Amino acid sequence: MNLKILLLAIVTCCSSFLPAQTPAFKCLRGDCGNGQGSALFPNGTKYDGQFSGGRLHGLGVMTYPTRDVFSGDWQFGQREGKGRLKYLNGDEYFGAFRQNNMNGQGKMTYANGAVYEGNWVGGQIQGQGTLTFPNKDIYTGNFIAGRSQGLGTMRYANGERFEGEWKEGKRHGEGTLFLVGGKTQKGFWDKDVYLGATRVDVVRDQFDLPVDSLQYRNCNTEFCANGVGRFTYKNGTVFTGSFVNGQPNGNGKTRYNNGDRYEGGWIQSYPQGRGIMYYTDGRVLGAVWDKGQPKQKLFEENQKPPVINTPKPLNAAAEVKIWAVVVGAAHYNHLVTLRYTDDDAYHVYAFLKSPEGGAIPENQIRLIIDEDATKSAVMAAVNAVFQKADDNDVIFFYFSGHGIQGAFLPVDYDGHNNRINHEELRQVIDRSRAKHKIIVADACHAGSFSTLRTPIHLELEKYYQAFASGKGGTALFLSSKSEEYSLEDNGLRSGVFSHFLIKGARGPADNDQNRIVTVKELFDYVSQNVRSYTANVQTPLLMGNFDRTMPFALVR
Repeated sequence: MNLKILLLAIVTCCSSFLPAQTPAFKCLRGDCGNGQGSALFPNGTKYDGQFSGGRLHGLGVMTYPTRDVFSGDWQFGQREGKGRLKYLNGDEYFGAFRQNNMNGQGKMTYANGAVYEGNWVGGQIQGQGTLTFPNKDIYTGNFIAGRSQGLGTMRYANGERFEGEWKEGKRHGEGTLFLVGGKTQKGFWDKDVYLGATRVDVVRDQFDLPVDSLQYRNCNTEFCANGVGRFTYKNGTVFTGSFVNGQPNGNGKTRYNNGDRYEGGWIQSYPQGRGIMYYTDGRVLGAVWDKGQPKQKLFEENQKPPVINTPKPLNAAAEVKIWAVVVGAAHYNHLVTLRYTDDDAYHVYAFLKSPEGGAIPENQIRLIIDEDATKSAVMAAVNAVFQKADDNDVIFFYFSGHGIQGAFLPVDYDGHNNRINHEELRQVIDRSRAKHKIIVADACHAGSFSTLRTPIHLELEKYYQAFASGKGGTALFLSSKSEEYSLEDNGLRSGVFSHFLIKGARGPADNDQNRIVTVKELFDYVSQNVRSYTANVQTPLLMGNFDRTMPFALVR
């Protein structure tokens, strides 16, 4: 049984039912004000039960035009408490309701023989529960949005058992399959496919690594059309591996100037494909990479930092550091899902990691995406990261997601709780000792943030020196006015603001052609293009007390 397909059917069945509030109705008999009575609604819905103040309140039975029937507790026109909901197709739910939806503990018995018993949120399966399939496979564990996600156990009808990690209804991550007869298959899984027994082998087996040797051609002094060679980037990063048409392209080993080490696929100047990143702090990340971004994490673990004889970066302005927090909130629990905010955050993260964005080391940047983008996670990150900055440093905050007047909204915002008030964020930013502070927000009503008070060897050296020689200050780069909405675009496959932000930072915004894009140059470019693209519906803002020559990007 395909868990993903079944649960999608479950979610569709349950979420298609949108109960009405309490519009005007016709009282058929009894006391429809404060007592027991029967009522008929304009859409054909019938109610028999208790009333209070002219609203459904107490015990009652509702028969909908679809011939679905709810019987149970009502409070002021909404299903609230315990109840039973019988669908025309034979499905039946019994359990807790809150604000008209299935919320809390409940049991759904499906007409096809499946049974789910556990937690519900907003009318769909969410949290801990047990699902028995028609073929008698039984899954017990965590669910997110109707699909098994996180830790869980599947007891198969044939006697096998899997215990471990799940994602979107499939075995994904670390786990153990207990086979009939006592044998086990322990290791790592990718969308139900067994990959191998150890984390590193799972990734490393996907490519052949060249042996790191000084005998390789020096591709800085000779043209390496194809084959293998060694190339040293201007910032001190060294790549040893495959070349195609004179460019590093294929599998290889990379040693970064900050001590990090990477093994795996490579293209141009980015990790590409399967690879493993060994960070100096001991963290090891195996992932599928796309232009430097870990698009699909395969594993993450901590090891003793490897001993690497890496030359110190030749950067006269090394005392200037950039500290960044990048947030992309897309899949909300109680709001409409945004399509491209997480992608935008990945693009910004990759840009900051690239030489053009400062080649920020991993230990100076925090990326928070999708379900991880909760209020507590975001605020913990900005507090931890920004307080590391000293008087010469730069802090950079980027948020892409929903917004309301005076606040950014993390994914756990429920309509009242967990908003990130601009004032809260302002206080954290004010406490940071950083000389330069850049805040970029691609969110609706971003303009209400305006109440805030007030990177390749020689090329990177020039970029950081620009920070060192500037006057500093706080620059607020906001996607829209306080009364406006920030738009996404299917054609761009991005937020309009974020699309032109990254595009301009890569070079088109460099008006004076000095190979450094300043915040003011970038704003002029983004403002003109966003207003033109949206027909003046969206107007970016640049505010704050800051040096107009404050750099934002390096043009190579």
